[in-house]
Amino acid sequence: MHTDPPQTAVIFAGGRSSRMGKDKALLPFGEYPSMAEFQYKKLLPLFTAVHLSAKTDKFDFDAPVITDRYPESSPMVALASLFEALDAEAVFILSVDMPMIGQEEIETLRRRYRQQQPDILIARSPRGLEPLCGIYRRSILPCVHTLLKQSQHRMRALLDSVKTETVYFENITRFANINTPEEYHAVRP
Repeated sequence: MHTDPPQTAVIFAGGRSSRMGKDKALLPFGEYPSMAEFQYKKLLPLFTAVHLSAKTDKFDFDAPVITDRYPESSPMVALASLFEALDAEAVFILSVDMPMIGQEEIETLRRRYRQQQPDILIARSPRGLEPLCGIYRRSILPCVHTLLKQSQHRMRALLDSVKTETVYFENITRFANINTPEEYHAVRP
């Protein structure tokens, strides 16, 4: 049995942006008024449904938003919230602050997911694991709930608890993660 690649994407845009000093999801990027809108428009042609995940609907463009259902801020909270809100069997996750990820990386992950059928399939770059660029199956939800009850918000705890596979990508520039003003100015088109 082969599992179809996910047709739903969720952009994680609920981080605190503490190192940036302002909400990086709302910073201009390319021809778009925000990095969130840039990521959203990039994913729209590739997926049947694209959602944003955040604490609140802070966006000034029309897009479906999944708000966190728990008070803490973490990718683990976002995962629980999105699977509680959507009926998708699997979703592609992309962090808002990874704008250089393109169709090639996404399609490679989708192809590999179809072949391997893990609970989680994430990218791995020369920098290491990239847990906010990958495919997550609904089957992880009980484990996510257990970890949240234990106040465990580290993604590594989830990755170590379920069947997780990785796909290695050599081009580290595609995995640029924008956390500081310097990193933002270095990759902003």
